[in-house]
Amino acid sequence: MKSYLKTIFGIIVCSIAVFACSDDNEDFSGFKLDKVDITIGAEGGTDKILVESSEEWVAMASEPWVMVSPANGIGTTECKVVIDSTLVNDIRTATITFSPNGQAAQNVTVHQTGFDKMISIENPEVEIESSAKADKRYFEVTVTTNVRFNIDVEYEGNDWEWVNPETTQINLDRGARPRTVKVRFNWKMNTEPEKRTAKINLVPADKEDVLKEPAILTLTQKAAPKIEDNRAGDSLALIMIAEQLNLLGTIWDTSDNMRNWENVVLWEETDKDLPSPEAVGRVRSVGYAMFRTEESIPQEIKYLKYLETVTFATNTNTMLLNIELGPEICSLNHLKNLSLFSYGLVSLPDEFKSLGKTLETLNLSANNFATLPSVLNKENFPKLKSLNLVANRRWTTNDLRKAGDFENGLGFHFKANDNKVLKQLFLWDTLEELRLSNNYMEGELPDFEVGKDGVTAYTQADVDAFGGDTIQYLANRRMPKILPKMKRLSVNLNFFTGKLPDWILYHPYFLEWAPELLIFNQQENGIDSNGALVGFDNEPVTFDYYYNVFPGTRDKYEIKEEITEEE
Repeated sequence: MKSYLKTIFGIIVCSIAVFACSDDNEDFSGFKLDKVDITIGAEGGTDKILVESSEEWVAMASEPWVMVSPANGIGTTECKVVIDSTLVNDIRTATITFSPNGQAAQNVTVHQTGFDKMISIENPEVEIESSAKADKRYFEVTVTTNVRFNIDVEYEGNDWEWVNPETTQINLDRGARPRTVKVRFNWKMNTEPEKRTAKINLVPADKEDVLKEPAILTLTQKAAPKIEDNRAGDSLALIMIAEQLNLLGTIWDTSDNMRNWENVVLWEETDKDLPSPEAVGRVRSVGYAMFRTEESIPQEIKYLKYLETVTFATNTNTMLLNIELGPEICSLNHLKNLSLFSYGLVSLPDEFKSLGKTLETLNLSANNFATLPSVLNKENFPKLKSLNLVANRRWTTNDLRKAGDFENGLGFHFKANDNKVLKQLFLWDTLEELRLSNNYMEGELPDFEVGKDGVTAYTQADVDAFGGDTIQYLANRRMPKILPKMKRLSVNLNFFTGKLPDWILYHPYFLEWAPELLIFNQQENGIDSNGALVGFDNEPVTFDYYYNVFPGTRDKYEIKEEITEEE
C-alpha cells in the first residue's frame, strides 16, 4: 500500500513540473536583451549584453568603433561589446541592432563621452640645482595633452629670464585622444645666495580651448653658494667659473693654497700699483684656456673685484658660435688688460664702455665680429693703448665673391671705402698698437685731409717732441697726423687694393711695423668682391725714399752687409 502511494505521489510531482515548464515557455516572447543602453568613458573599454532567444539572431553595429562578439547565435548568449577610445571631445553614439528570425529587431544604444580638453603635468613641482655643466643644465617634464599649448614663464622677484623652454612638437593625429610628450626646459645658473622660483603656465594655443583645470608647473632653483667679498670668495668664484666654462684641462686643487694655482696671480703688499690695502691676497690676474661653452663669461667674474688682468682663450667650435658678451665683466673697476681670444663673440654690450676708465689693452682676436662694435671708440676708451682684432674669420676663403655662400657671414668683412670703421680706428690717436691682420676687409685704405674729420697736421712742436729734425719732413709738408703714437700696426692678410696713403708710407714709426710682412702682404691669391686681385698699387720696392726724407733712420733700420777679411 505504501509503495502504491509513493508511486502516485511521484506522478503528481512530475505532472506539476511539466505543466510549470509549459507555462514558462508560453510567457517567453522568443527574444530578449538585458539592456537597451550602454554608457562608457572616452578611453573606451568593454561591456556585456545578455541575449535570450528561441530563434537564430544576428547583431550589427552602426559605427566601426563598436564591435560585438559573437555577432550571431541562438538560445542564451552573453555578447561582449568592445568600444574603442574616442577621438573627439564631444559625446558620440552608436546603435547595435539585434535581428532575430521572424521577430522585430531590437536596439542597444552606445553612448560614449568625449575627452575633456586637457594639459596634465605629471610632476607639477620641480627643484633644480643652482649650477651645473652646460650640457646638464636642463630638466624634462612629462605632459599629457590633447591640445596644442604655449609656455608662459612668470618669474617671481625679478624679470631676468633664467628658464628657456625648447620647442615641442605634439602629434595630435589621433584627435582628442591625449598624447604624452616630453617638454625640455634649459636653465641658467643661479649666482645669488637666495633660491628663486618661477611659475610655468602651459596655456592652450587656441583661446577657444578651455581646460577643466589649469596646467601650472612650479619651479624652484636652489641658492648658489655665497661668494663673500674676501680671499675665500675669490677662490670660490675662480672654481665656479672654471666649472661653468667646462674647462678641458685640470681645475685647481682647492686643498692647495690659491697662491700656487696655475695662471693665478695675487696682489702683494709690495706692489706699487696696489689698488687698496684690502686687495692684498686677492686675485690680480687669472687665465682660462681650452674650454667648451656656448655662453658668455660666467657671472661669477664680477666677484673678482680687484682683477687687473684676465684672459679667456680658445673655446671649441668657435666658428659655429654666436655669443653675445654679457654685462657682468663690465662691473670690474680695476681691469686694465682683457683678452677674449677665440671665444666665439659676435657683440659687446653697451655696458662695456664702463671699462674705459681703466682698460689699457684689449684682445678680441679670433672671434666672429662682423664689424667693429660701436661701443669701441676713443671717446669711451681714452686710456686704451692696444687693440687686437686679428683673425675675426668665421670661415676660410680667398674669393670674396663667394661671401654670401657662408652661413652667418664670413666674419670681419666690409669695404674700407664704404665703411667708417677704419676711419674711426685710424683716428684713435691714443693707440700705440692696432692689429687688424687676417680679416676680410677690402677696398682702399682711407686717406685723410687736414681740417676734415678733426684731422690736424704735424707741427714744429711735434718735431721738437719727437727729437730734433727726425720728422721735419712731415711738418714741412703739413702731413696729416694719423696714429702718431702707433708703434705696431698690422693690416696684412686682408683684401685691400688701391694705393697706400702717404700717412702710412711716411709715418714716423713705419719701419717699426715690419711693413713687408704686416702691411704690404695681402691675402695670397685673394680676389675681392669685385673680382679684382688684391694688393697695393704703390708698394715700394725699397725704403730708400724713407731714408732720404728721414736720414736719421738709415743707420737704425738699414741692414748693412758684413765685409769679410777675404774681401
